[in-house]
Amino acid sequence: NPRSLSQSLVSRPVVDALAARGYRAGKEMMLEYRSSEGDASEEKRLVHELLGLNCDLIFALGTEISAQAFRDARSRVPIVLFAVDYDPLQKRIIDSLARRSGNITGVYGPILTSGPKKLEIALDVLPAAKRFLVVSDRDSKDQLESLKSAAASRSVDLMVVEYEKQPYDFAGAFARARGARVDGFIGLSSPGLGRWRKALGELFIKYRMPAFVGRLSMVEPGFLVGHTSDLAKIARRTADIGIRILNGARPGDIPLEQADEFETVVNMKTAKMNGVTIPPTVLARATKVIE
Repeated sequence: NPRSLSQSLVSRPVVDALAARGYRAGKEMMLEYRSSEGDASEEKRLVHELLGLNCDLIFALGTEISAQAFRDARSRVPIVLFAVDYDPLQKRIIDSLARRSGNITGVYGPILTSGPKKLEIALDVLPAAKRFLVVSDRDSKDQLESLKSAAASRSVDLMVVEYEKQPYDFAGAFARARGARVDGFIGLSSPGLGRWRKALGELFIKYRMPAFVGRLSMVEPGFLVGHTSDLAKIARRTADIGIRILNGARPGDIPLEQADEFETVVNMKTAKMNGVTIPPTVLARATKVIE
């Protein structure tokens, strides 16, 4: 089932930021919320549904699929991106970072560096590790390539399992990983993978596998370290851009912003369960520690 607004770790902070700036849902603004929960075919349908509502502004929060659909629709409705799992410039959602034609702007995280950074943290925590399990799907292939390059430079092997259709057979991948004697798990960011984070967490516990992931997964038990862009700060910046547009600014005159704030979360409960010692250098960089 689609994740409700109150449960959303991406949409809810934007709505909260708008409310804090005087745009409260049901009062100063009417809010239409839609969630596909990583279902690509449903996402395209919802994009066209929203465009048919004659909104003054649309926030496209999270996925490349929805951003592409908004771009291809060539609507005049202003679109503000909160790009969590893709690079809008690389994916040609926009044509430049600065002054542009078109109706799309927003904020994006440096997603292509996230996999190598997780690997760096993983090797800080597990310096003797030589092999990691990685699961990938259509929405995380770009991240996979940058992670492969980083692993090769560190003489680390990756056991890569790629999925085409949901539901993903995580259980089979973990059973094979045990036979391959992997040392841990490196997570890539993807709506489809995020949809099954609870199942992944249960497998991390079952196999006592140290997992180095994105912040979205840290809400579930079993994850060890999360590293990603600071979603709360990106949400506030996204809301501010939306308000500027509501006050008369043109999307093409607002530069697309790259997020430069990050958060690292360490789950000490999982560390103790797995018998893993978190080095002081990693704890010193953590923005949050779950005891």
